This record gives sequence, C-alpha cells and structure tokens, in this order.
Amino acid sequence: MVGRFRTRCSGIALAVLCVAALAGCGGSQDETVRDLARHFHDAVAAGDGDAACDALTHATRYELSDSAGMSCEQAVLEEHLPTVIGNGEVSVFGTMAQVDYAADTVFLTRMPEGWRILAAGCMPRATGPYDCTLKGA
Repeated sequence: MVGRFRTRCSGIALAVLCVAALAGCGGSQDETVRDLARHFHDAVAAGDGDAACDALTHATRYELSDSAGMSCEQAVLEEHLPTVIGNGEVSVFGTMAQVDYAADTVFLTRMPEGWRILAAGCMPRATGPYDCTLKGA
C-alpha cells in the first residue's frame, strides 16, 4: 500500500513539475516575443531598415523586397506601418505567436535562429484572415 501511495505521489509531483516548467517557458517566450515586436517597431520608427529587416523571416524579407522592387531595408521603411504604443498583449501558441497593439497585430514564428516576424501592420477583418501590410508569401 505504501509503495502505491509513493508511486502516485511521485507521479503527481512529476506532473506538477512539468506544468511549472511549461508555464515558466511560456512566460520567458512571452517576453522574447514582446521584445522582438517592440524592437521591430522601434527600428521602423527610427528609420533603421537594417534592424527592422533582421527581425523578419527570410520569406517576409524576400516578399517585401520582391514586391517593392527595392531592398528590404528600403522597402520596410516605405510601408507606413502604424506607430504602436505600449508593450502589446502577447499570445504564444507553440512555435507561433502574436502581439496585439491597439493599431497593429504582429505575427511571429520560432525559427532555428530564434523568433522572427512573419507579418506586421495587420488588422482584423470582419470575416476571414487579418489584412496585413507586411507579410511573407
């Protein structure tokens, strides 16, 4: 009887530790995602196209420069992305995330090199997907 109780307690303790570890990871991911979205918007506002493009996925960089007919560093500054205020509200879903500001929603993905922005300048539509100013293919 004691052996079964000890096994049950060990299983419960392991489950609690796993939940705590996952909760801790989510919190640290929230901060990383929020910081990248903020860094991107700050770079655009400061006219730093290099820093802004460094935050984007390769596909988003390519789509932006291809559709604009100029380098990503130039094109990202021509997109007239909204100015954001505050830190935004973060939602992380495994390898995908979004940061919601009053004037913008930024979508991110976790890549081997870290979090990168898939789309920005996004506003919800009444129906269907978000309408995004800047997005990958």
